[in-house]
Amino acid sequence: MSAEIFLNRFASTRIGVWVIKHIVSPLQRWIYQASDGKIFTRISPGRDVLLLTTRGRRTGKYRTTPVFYLRDGEAIIICNVNPGYEHTNPWVSNLRANPVARLQMGRYTGQYRAREATTDEVERFWPKFVALWPTYQVHFEHSGRRTIFILQKYQAP
Repeated sequence: MSAEIFLNRFASTRIGVWVIKHIVSPLQRWIYQASDGKIFTRISPGRDVLLLTTRGRRTGKYRTTPVFYLRDGEAIIICNVNPGYEHTNPWVSNLRANPVARLQMGRYTGQYRAREATTDEVERFWPKFVALWPTYQVHFEHSGRRTIFILQKYQAP
């Protein structure tokens, strides 16, 4: 079994979700930030990762999370799929409440405004996200819950 197949299978298990959430993501965030976006920006070819910083809807504190992403012209597309046994990822609720977020993609950082994808956009981007990370499909089959956001460059008024 290839390492990629093993990783996809492991990530679709409860323990895999826990390991990614509590060990891999915090470590990746720390390395990404400490290296100024030079290290840990890609999991494997075609699997680029950005750092998404949202403002907490209740606390007002800023939280940073590594997230896979796609590009569509100037837009950045991100996705969250609930595995069915977890609460909604906090960054999803935070973006709904405060749609302006900071993105770091490699060494580049910028402010973006998020909106939820339309039904047509979900149909267009979903197969691309499943190709990027097949575990998304496994989680979606369990929960039936997914959220895709379209982010556009934002300049404060």
